[in-house]
Amino acid sequence: MLMKTLITTVLLIVALASNGTSPAAASGVDRQELRPVPSVHTTIDTSACVGEPVQELREEFHQTYPLSATGRVRLENLNGGVQVKVWDRAAVQVDAVKKAYRQNRLAEARIEVNATEEIIRIKTEYPDQIQNFRSGERRYDNPATVEYMLTVPRKAVLESIELVNGSLDIDGVEGNVKASSINGRVNARGLSGEAKLSTVNGPLQAAFTQLDDSKPISLGSVNGNVTLIIPSNSNASIRAGTVHGGISSDFGLKVKHGEYVGHSIDGQIGAGGPRIKLGNVNGAIRISHAQDGLPMSPAAPIPGEQVGEADQAVEVDVAQAVEVAEAVRVRVETARIARQAQREAQRQVDAALRDAQREVERAQRELMRDQSRTQRMESVNRSRGVGSGAGVVEAYGGRFTSQETRSFTVSGSPRVSLTTFDGHVTVRGWDKSEVTYTATKHSNDEDSLKQISIQAQQQGQTILVNAVHGNEHQGSVSLDVYVPRNSTLHVTSGDGALSVGGVSGDVVLRSGDGPIEVANGGGHLQVNTGDGVIKVTKFDGLVDARTGDGAIFLDGNFNALSARTGDGLISLTVPAGSSFTIETNAPNEINNEGFIVAEDITPSPRLKRWRIGNGGKVFVLKTGEGKILLRSH
Repeated sequence: MLMKTLITTVLLIVALASNGTSPAAASGVDRQELRPVPSVHTTIDTSACVGEPVQELREEFHQTYPLSATGRVRLENLNGGVQVKVWDRAAVQVDAVKKAYRQNRLAEARIEVNATEEIIRIKTEYPDQIQNFRSGERRYDNPATVEYMLTVPRKAVLESIELVNGSLDIDGVEGNVKASSINGRVNARGLSGEAKLSTVNGPLQAAFTQLDDSKPISLGSVNGNVTLIIPSNSNASIRAGTVHGGISSDFGLKVKHGEYVGHSIDGQIGAGGPRIKLGNVNGAIRISHAQDGLPMSPAAPIPGEQVGEADQAVEVDVAQAVEVAEAVRVRVETARIARQAQREAQRQVDAALRDAQREVERAQRELMRDQSRTQRMESVNRSRGVGSGAGVVEAYGGRFTSQETRSFTVSGSPRVSLTTFDGHVTVRGWDKSEVTYTATKHSNDEDSLKQISIQAQQQGQTILVNAVHGNEHQGSVSLDVYVPRNSTLHVTSGDGALSVGGVSGDVVLRSGDGPIEVANGGGHLQVNTGDGVIKVTKFDGLVDARTGDGAIFLDGNFNALSARTGDGLISLTVPAGSSFTIETNAPNEINNEGFIVAEDITPSPRLKRWRIGNGGKVFVLKTGEGKILLRSH
């Protein structure tokens, strides 16, 4: 049987188009001067520039920054590869080389570093988010590429390494690793911590020197083979799935074949241990043992698993392989599976019954919201003498704003991608076959305001809205958007708050540090914020919620649930009489209101499992020192 998450991932990729790098770096950036040096590898083409040779220009960057032995490292690079190696010093050495054929192209690419003793942020900045690469003679005007070599403390945490066009090589990092590339291979070796690695167009290989029960592993690709190498005597629980690709294992794990498409593995080796999730769409998965001379661990099914539950359990989260691929435009043809369609139809019927009870309330709220917005706009126009048109500039209190509104006619289940470098985003579901947005630009001066642009386009059932900042990185853009209720939705803001209501579909929300709120929805929800609060209310479906240290509030009827925060509170509210299992790393017992809770068998001594009611599906709730509250409604 083809797993729902795999099909969902393919559908997500269909409509997504590239919108460049992620939000701008924070203020206070430490800009280091680049030193021009003669090119080591000179490129000459006598056919270009009217017979004049073209030499590749280079500039080098070398700087060392203090960083604690377990400090965090973040890097964003648009064009160029990255290598990461380790040493035993409490510092990060950044070595980079910029390359271009034009001096203006070389100068416009800036390396920006923001460093403290706890975290270092490195980013390549370009004047435009969208970079076009050409071939032939026109390649000499291509944007600059930047190649990085980072030397980090051995136990440092690679909190986020994000590449668009370039390969990634990691060697010997013992801390947790999260890294991805869209167009390029990913190769990591000598790992021993929690790892989340992904690529879209390229192979992925990860080799581990040891596995830890408390440190899960997640690897994913869309177009490229995935290879996992672990010690021969490992203990682990492995779940893997592909859509169009084979699966093989040195450990004798049994491969299940889908009724129509897809292959999967769902089992354990040895005594079981850390959860390993592997996903692929158009590529193979290979599970290999290291050439270490150790005895091989035997394979076995996961204890207590029922026949028929295995396929449902193997809903591999390939979406993590596509987290960095919001910007990629791909045309994919995929088959509709009869049984999946029936399940989806039943889900929609159930959702329709629930929606009918809330429809009057929603309509009233939307009407009041529209009336309030109209009154505010009329008041602003009367007080400021604002004229009509696509965009109007207003000045008050030393602050300038400009606003534009556009609508797109759609049908069925549209795919909507919204991005702003900074500013809040509000999305509401409605019953119209139409996507409407109002973008409000804010800046402290008129010149900076003019450098902010809104890029909006429609490609079939795909709507893309992208707020782009100017060179000064000043200002913000807030988006107020209405979409059909059954939309596929991707929303990203640099640091602004995100709010979504009344949307039931595949929803992905990301903010640098802002709070995220979702209400009256359903389907598959992924939310991620640096340190903001996450609040999900009246939601039916699957939820994956992550924040650095903020609190997480969850209220709904969940089919699957994962919530992670550094040290924040996790509050879970579910229907009275529910039965499920909570897996957590929290040292204390769950604060419980109205449920029968009993400690259950755990796959690891570093984790705890609590059986709620009769137990059942496992909800993963992880917080360092925070509390977990369990309530009923």
